[in-house]
Amino acid sequence: MINTWSIPDKVEDLYPKRALELEKSRRTLVDYFLKNKFELINPSMIEFADNVSFSGESVDSDMFKIPDPLTGRLIGITPDLTIQTARVDNYLSTSASDIRRYCYCGSVLKTNTNLFNQSREELQVGVEIYGNDKIDADIDVVNTLIKSFKLLKLNNILLSFNDISIYTEFLNSLGLSSFDSPQLRALFAKKDTVSIIETLQQNLTKVKIDKIKKFLTIYGDNNALKELAELFTGNVKVMQIIKNIKNIVKSLPNGADYIIDVSDVDCYEYHSGLIFSAYSAKYTSALAKGGRFENLTSSFGKKRPAVGFTFDLRRLLFIG
Repeated sequence: MINTWSIPDKVEDLYPKRALELEKSRRTLVDYFLKNKFELINPSMIEFADNVSFSGESVDSDMFKIPDPLTGRLIGITPDLTIQTARVDNYLSTSASDIRRYCYCGSVLKTNTNLFNQSREELQVGVEIYGNDKIDADIDVVNTLIKSFKLLKLNNILLSFNDISIYTEFLNSLGLSSFDSPQLRALFAKKDTVSIIETLQQNLTKVKIDKIKKFLTIYGDNNALKELAELFTGNVKVMQIIKNIKNIVKSLPNGADYIIDVSDVDCYEYHSGLIFSAYSAKYTSALAKGGRFENLTSSFGKKRPAVGFTFDLRRLLFIG
């Protein structure tokens, strides 16, 4: 006799009441995205593993892999629909500057989750804009995320803004770019000064340690951007990033709370510019993540500017 209660750890069935609530919320979001001229796509849940692995160590470690009996190749169950969307866009776009707007709501599966009560199976909602390298695409995506949360009746959201280039420029300025890794980024995201110093060890001088400590304290409102400008005096690239973040912040609706956190670099390796996260006191980690990911699109053929966000709808509705 099969024990119907025996299912893998960190997955769950949804019974009628919750299943209906999930479906109604999915329809509400998709209708809103379509109204705002996003094209709905339904990417495949499986992909050849090597098509996903190139996206970075973090994505690869999140992915279930199994042999494909039809081809003999290793296939992966996707942990992130952004990769499949980039492949779809490579097929549909006519040029590098062809602006395409996609939305999706599909299942993904991750090998593990750091959260005690979070399912490894997610219903990933996402919006992505390809072919537009201007800041108006960033503003569009951020404000679409805010409106999505309002439709789900999620209030008191805090947005955290950063740009991964700030972190890479900082490592370059200290001569530490060769030590960049998902593990080091995780330590910066946690502001774990002790572990950062232990990891880099003999590669640090007192001057470099002091700069790392200063970098980890740059957090808050627009004053954080002033501190950032002082730390990167003369760095034209960082000055432009600061200007862009200021413009994004100005575009937020009245009452929207935000912070600047330059050490919030907990993202996939394919992110290449603006990154942002959404937080709420009700939840123990970020509700949504997004940003620029030009490093991903070129792997499928066309190097295309791209920006978007994703979140797990199941988690937002059922896990506090």
